[in-house]
Formats: sequence, structure tokens, C-alpha cells
Amino acid sequence: MKLSQVGERKLTYYVTKKFSIPFDDCAFLDAGEEYLLITTDMVNRKTHFPEGSTFYHMGWYAMAVNISDIAAKGGKPIAYVAAIGMPENLEKENYEEMLEGMEKCTEEYGGKLVGGDTKEADDVTIAITAFGKVRKDEAMPRKGAKPEDAVYVTGSIGRGGAALLEKNLEELLLIKPKIEEGRMLAKSKVVTSCMDLSDGLASSLYQLAKINNVGFIIYEDMLPVAEIAKKHENWLELALYYGGDYELLFTVPEEKGKELEKKMDIKRIGKVIEENKITLIKEGKEHKIEDRGYEHFRM
Repeated sequence: MKLSQVGERKLTYYVTKKFSIPFDDCAFLDAGEEYLLITTDMVNRKTHFPEGSTFYHMGWYAMAVNISDIAAKGGKPIAYVAAIGMPENLEKENYEEMLEGMEKCTEEYGGKLVGGDTKEADDVTIAITAFGKVRKDEAMPRKGAKPEDAVYVTGSIGRGGAALLEKNLEELLLIKPKIEEGRMLAKSKVVTSCMDLSDGLASSLYQLAKINNVGFIIYEDMLPVAEIAKKHENWLELALYYGGDYELLFTVPEEKGKELEKKMDIKRIGKVIEENKITLIKEGKEHKIEDRGYEHFRM
């Protein structure tokens, strides 16, 4: 069987099952009163960056997607290591521009590059490992959602998909990890589950459903769709399936969510249910949300 017939998600599940690893944004390592958070993400010029992307874009994006995982756990970034593969004919100035993008991102969101590796490769590939920390009583794992919890997102969604269609590379690649929002949610100590929206709302809901053995009802008229997405006829597709928003998706007891709404830019979009299904209420009718979104290895 080819990897294109399996897909990234199932490949990941093979690893988590074989090595008994929780399927989460970060690994949680015991560090006294805190957890040391460790995450890694790899990007490749061919698969991640549309034509016209600069090396600054590549450096920023490679760093930011890892910081976003730290944000989803309520953590604070502390350090990074970078493994970079490059073809031998790459201009030195391109490499320096890539490093500048990485540096500017860490200056904005915290933490410091402390090491890594460089190797010759067929094309540009950047693998970042990020380290963060969070108090144990503030950590926000993916597992913990309960029926009747409210479902929320930070900011707006559909922005990443619209930026991809419009080839707006600044909007698409210079993403802004929700570190501040993640810290506020963590300090509230009421969030029952959390993850970042990298591969799309629908895909993320299915991942949370599998981990927590629950389902979700989402309301179309509650979705905080970005203005850039509303200009497109397929705005609902952009909001549900395209990904690239890097907002935080989280669950919280209903009354606690109302209290958080007074303090943060968050929007309730639905609720957790016992039944193992994920549906969208649109104009009073129930529609199935499909289990799809961006996924590597898929044809």
C-alpha cells in the first residue's frame, strides 16, 4: 500500500499507538511544577510554499508553526533547534534571509535558537524542534472535552484558505501564533481541551472527537468567518476545510466560556455531544461535516 493511500493522519496514529504516545500538539515532560513542552514540525519548499514565497517567508513560517503548537498547550516558548537541508547551488544570501525570518519570528513570540544542523539536500527542508514550558495546573491537552462543553475558537477562520486562493503570501505565510491567547486560556484553568487550527476546522474537530470519544454540533451562523474569506462564494469551504488559520480551537464548560468572552476575542461555535457524529446546523437543518482538510501524502 502506498503512503498516498494512507495519509498523514493514519501514519501519525501508527506512531502514537506503537510507542504509546498521546496524540497531542506537544510532548509533556515532567519538570517539577511545570511541564517541559517539546514539539517538532518540518516544512519543505515544494510542499509548503507557493511560487513567489521568499526565503524570509520560509524561515518565519517554519518557526511559527512550531510556536503555534506551544501556544495550543498554553505554554511559553523557551528555545529552538533547527535542522536545515539545502541544495549545494543555493545562494548564501538566501540562507541568510531564511535565518532572518526565523530570528524575527522568535523576537516577536519568545524563545531563542540554540543550535541545530545543516545538510545538503535536493531542496530546501526546514525541521524545527521547539521547547516550551507551562505550569502543570495550567496545561491544556487535547484530551478532556466532555459532553455539554461549549466549543470556541479564537479570532476568525477561513483566512488561510482565502489567502491561498488569492496568492496573498504575506497573509498565508507570516502567520501569527496565538501565544498571548493561549496563555490567557491556560491561566483561566477552565479549558478542557485545546489544539491549533493548522489543517482546518473540520479535520481538527475529527481529531478531538477521536481522542475524546465525543461528537460536535457546530452552528454555521456562529462561525467567525474572516472578511478576506467572506468575499469568496465558497467561504464555508474555506472556513471548514482549507486550514492555515493557526487559531486555537478549544472546549470549556458553558458558563466558564461566557466569563472568558468578557475578557478575550473568542467566539462560541457549537457544543460537545455524546453521540459520535460531527454536524453543522445550517438554516435550521443538520448537515454532516466531512472528515477532510489539508493532509500530506494524500493524492
